Amino acid sequence: MRRVFVYGTLRVGMYNYEYYYKAHDTFRRYAYVKGSLHAIRGKAYPALTIGDEMVLGEIHEVPDDVQNEVDLMEGFFGEGRIENEYDKVFCTIYDDLGEEIDHLPVYFYNLRNPENRKLIGDVISCNDYVKYLEIRKKDE
Repeated sequence: MRRVFVYGTLRVGMYNYEYYYKAHDTFRRYAYVKGSLHAIRGKAYPALTIGDEMVLGEIHEVPDDVQNEVDLMEGFFGEGRIENEYDKVFCTIYDDLGEEIDHLPVYFYNLRNPENRKLIGDVISCNDYVKYLEIRKKDE
């Protein structure tokens, strides 16, 4: 089993959670990571980049084989590879009081890849992808 922090479509109730994690009862708790959350042009999932905002997400404990599938879905092909869509970076994870609670892998959007840089969109200022989708849905 591996623990991982997720902030986008792998969160409870989102489509990739339903596909990859739901059957394994992976959710452990809500938590935060420091970064900057962005929309991606033409995509139905977010990008996390380096930043100082507290971005809401979740800690999940996932079977190794399932997490290997998720790595491929996230476009993670190995440490430091330019073709990665997302890099996996070990980060400090915080609780809602800002206290350090863990150090886990987090998928950061690979801005070293020029194709990815072209797609980076607006900052998601609420720092919560699920809330962002709810707000967008109300505005439609």
